[in-house]
Amino acid sequence: MRRKPITLLFVLVVMTCFAANSVATRFVVNRGLLDPAAVTIARFAAGAAMLALILAGRGRARDALPRRADWPLVSFLGGYALAIAYGYRHITAAAGTFVFYALVIATMTAGGPRPTGRAALGALVALAGVAVLAAGRVAGTTPLGVVLLALTGATWGGYSLLLRRRGLPLATNACAFVGVTLLLPVLAWVERDALVFSGAGLAIGLGMGAITTALAYALWAHVLPALTPIEAGTFQLLVPVLTALVGIAVLGEPFSVRLALAGALVLAGMWLTARAGAPRASSSTGPLAPQNS
Repeated sequence: MRRKPITLLFVLVVMTCFAANSVATRFVVNRGLLDPAAVTIARFAAGAAMLALILAGRGRARDALPRRADWPLVSFLGGYALAIAYGYRHITAAAGTFVFYALVIATMTAGGPRPTGRAALGALVALAGVAVLAAGRVAGTTPLGVVLLALTGATWGGYSLLLRRRGLPLATNACAFVGVTLLLPVLAWVERDALVFSGAGLAIGLGMGAITTALAYALWAHVLPALTPIEAGTFQLLVPVLTALVGIAVLGEPFSVRLALAGALVLAGMWLTARAGAPRASSSTGPLAPQNS
């Protein structure tokens, strides 16, 4: 099944936004501008405000209020936000990235139609690329960190599956973001003695939440129905490679043969998975494009 160029372009935009989030988070935390919990608070509060304002501008303000049927979405997104806020305190970034994406692929594949052998091989090749990035960088990793990053990947995979099935990108994400924001005071209270805020950090965190999180998540929800679950999971493995490239361009980090090999494996895996196409049975699953807002 060939993908339309606009679909692949949207995927690239979303993955670039996800990579930008990773670099921005690393920057503000490493510079002491925000701590991980403060990043989570600023990011999701700004995202909720952005999506709610867009809906209000369209006369659909009530669509941003979560209802009982939306709480599974809120639970998955909230679980992801909390697990990622605490997870990287107990695992290296490289090892955590591998665990996270392995669980994303596993969760999304389990929640969709059985993939073809070629698609599964592509996912494994792409995951091997992420493993190359992580190799030899696991010192300091703890079992708790592995569990938390596994939970992060599983909840993000579950959230993506629900987005794929629900459609209505703006309203669906707005409900989830608003629901998570209602729970953020609990996180702030728990971390009250450890929260770190600064003007520059807040500016970056709020911008990240409003643009490269909220709007990128809405675009991700828009494009998900055009992808099989295993494609959606595998395509996300481009994020660690893009993150490394952005780190080179923005933070002056060195380029390495390891990164080149990892990028080649990820791209090869994405190509294999995309070329494999979707099983015939999957054509009747998931929302169709007209359901998107």
